[in-house]
Amino acid sequence: MKKKISVVICLSLIAASIIVLVSCSKQHKENENKGSIETGGEIDGGWTKADSPVITNDFKKVFEKAISELDGVDYTPIAYLASQVVAGTNHCVLCKATPVVPDAKTTYSIVCIYEDLEGNATVTEVIASDADAPSAEGGIVGGWSETESLEMTDDAETAFEKACETLTGAEYTPVALLGTQVVAGTNYRIICESRPSVPSDECGYVIVTVYADLEGNAKIIDTIEFRHKDIIQGSGTANSVAAVDGNMKTYYEMDDGTWMCDDYSYKYRLEIKGRMPNAAVDSTFVFLSNIEKISFEQAYRAAGVSSYSGDYFSPEEAVLVELY
Repeated sequence: MKKKISVVICLSLIAASIIVLVSCSKQHKENENKGSIETGGEIDGGWTKADSPVITNDFKKVFEKAISELDGVDYTPIAYLASQVVAGTNHCVLCKATPVVPDAKTTYSIVCIYEDLEGNATVTEVIASDADAPSAEGGIVGGWSETESLEMTDDAETAFEKACETLTGAEYTPVALLGTQVVAGTNYRIICESRPSVPSDECGYVIVTVYADLEGNAKIIDTIEFRHKDIIQGSGTANSVAAVDGNMKTYYEMDDGTWMCDDYSYKYRLEIKGRMPNAAVDSTFVFLSNIEKISFEQAYRAAGVSSYSGDYFSPEEAVLVELY
C-alpha cells in the first residue's frame, strides 16, 4: 500500500539513480567455462551465436520444463540468442517477463537455461531490464508495434548502420528487430550484442532504439542495459512470496526470510522512526539492509538530507524503500 509522503519531507529529499552495468557471462554452476558471449559465430567460453532468433517447438518444450520451477513471474520466450555445449547444453533466450501481481509492467529479460543429457532443464540465471515489452493482452504499447518477424528488415538495417557510424565506446551487432514505432519517421527497437571498446570488459546485450527521420538520417536515441536480477542455483534458491509497492521503490519478500530490491539481496527490513530537526511530526524510514541496526540520524541523512557523500549507503549495504 502506497503511503502519502508529506510535502515538507518530499521537498527535502534528493532523488538518486543508480546505473548498473553488468556482464552477460552465462554458465551452469558446475561448468568451468567462464567466457562471455561475444559478437559473431563461435564465441568465448564455448558460447555460439544462434543462426536464427526464432524459438523452435523443440526449445519451447525445454523452456516450459525449465520455468515450471519458477514462481512469481510469467516468462514468454521471444528470441533465441546463443547456446553453449557443456555436459548438456546452456541456452540463452530473450523473454517477456510479467510479475504475477496486479497491474504489473511487462519488461524484457534474458533467461539462461541448463539442459542436461537426460532432458532435464533448469533456469540458472535471469538478467532483467527496464525495457517495456508488449503484454499478452495487446501488441501495441505507447505506439510500438511488434514485428511479425524478428529478422532485421532492410530499412531497419540501413537505419542501424547509419546510427552506429558515430558510436563510440562499444560495438553493437543487431540480433533481432523487436518492434517499430511510426513518428515523424520511424523508431526501431533492436536487441544487440554489445562488445565494449576496452578488451578487458565483458560483452553483453543491450536494447537499442534507433530513430530514422524522413530525410534518411538516423541516430541512437536510447540504450537499455540488461542487469543481473536473480541468480538461480537449483532448488535451494529463494523465491518471492510477496511484492511490496513501497512509495520509494517496489521490493520483494523472499521465502527464506531475506528481501530483494533492484539487483540486491538484503537480510533485514528496518522501520526506523523518529523526528527530524525542525519537523512538526515524526517520520518513519523503511530500509532494506545488510546492516543490522541503523540509527534514525543515519536514516534521515541517507534519505537525501545530507550533502556529505559519506552519509549515504552503498546499494550493497542498504536501500530506502518507504518513507512516511
